[in-house]
Amino acid sequence: MHKRINKLVILMLLLTGLSGLSLADELLRDPTRPYVPHALGISDAPRFAVNAIIVSSERRVAIVNGRRVGVGSSVEGSTVVAIEKDHLILETDGERITVGLNERPSRR
Repeated sequence: MHKRINKLVILMLLLTGLSGLSLADELLRDPTRPYVPHALGISDAPRFAVNAIIVSSERRVAIVNGRRVGVGSSVEGSTVVAIEKDHLILETDGERITVGLNERPSRR
């Protein structure tokens, strides 16, 4: 009887510890990992997530929704119109949207 209780206690501790790992994993996400809202279970996530922007005299490139894009590229049905040092401008059906680094889009 005593052995059975010990096994039950050990099993409960293991299950409790394992459930804590998934919570810790969610709280200690790798900050260098690209932003993927559907993987995080975020339902009201922005349509566009600008993770990085590189502007030099030779090129203008942005990482949007985890993909590298340039001016003229298509992202989620929108076209990249301009890439600036801290934001980019997208166009969808004649409407322009400004999206800054790690922020929600705003309409112009």
